Amino acid sequence: MPSHTLRTFGRLFAMAVALTTSLYAGITSAAEPPDTGPVSLVITYQATPANRSALRHEMEQSTAHELERLRRERRISQYNVLFNRYADSENWDAMVLLTFATPDDLYRWREVERTHPAALSEKAVALTTSIQTTVVDTKRMRALDTKLPHAVYVVIPYKTLVSPDEYEKYADGYVIPQFQGWMEEGVLRGYSLYTSRFPAGRPWNAMVVLQYKDETALSAREAVVTKVRERLKSNAEWKAISDSKKSVRTEQQVVVADRIGTHQ
Repeated sequence: MPSHTLRTFGRLFAMAVALTTSLYAGITSAAEPPDTGPVSLVITYQATPANRSALRHEMEQSTAHELERLRRERRISQYNVLFNRYADSENWDAMVLLTFATPDDLYRWREVERTHPAALSEKAVALTTSIQTTVVDTKRMRALDTKLPHAVYVVIPYKTLVSPDEYEKYADGYVIPQFQGWMEEGVLRGYSLYTSRFPAGRPWNAMVVLQYKDETALSAREAVVTKVRERLKSNAEWKAISDSKKSVRTEQQVVVADRIGTHQ
């Protein structure tokens, strides 16, 4: 076969291989699930009033250390262990917030659940009366400062009354500007906004976690809220949402909590 014919055949063969590879890659990527961004778990725990102190101690000594180990192994990307300041039979005593870098990391969490349900030791499990685990998407976040020594957390669950897209627009146009204003005032250090992936039958389908700098900052909450809202009235988009009076969400029981355990 002449050399020019061999060269022509080689070029055609290379083009065919490239086209086949391109088509195969397109089929593969179409079959893969889309990247939905950070996914998290919100786990809440209840104990009898008599067991509250023991549960807190056990979570400080075992759960927090286990989660820190998992973070160092990169099986979770972030965690927070919160404990309700007040005994309240109508609400949770402890809450764990877990963030996973990828959906596959969340999938592997089942391996932890086999031996440590909800990341608890055997002793801690025996101290609880109920556990609720909610798979959530982290929609908006300003990272919580896990080394802030005197931080106070305010956890607010909501029932949303509009579609997920409408709620996100409401959050971006009305809620987040207020959070940013509170941060500018120096009282708020971080926040997370979660929405439930499987809300049916759940008492809430959206949740906000606010991290205040300290007790003084929390005490200034109402005054700062009023000040920032007055300032935001000059923002036409924010004011239009504020004046619409549209029912977007209903607030559920608020919890004031402290972070316990090791600091990342």
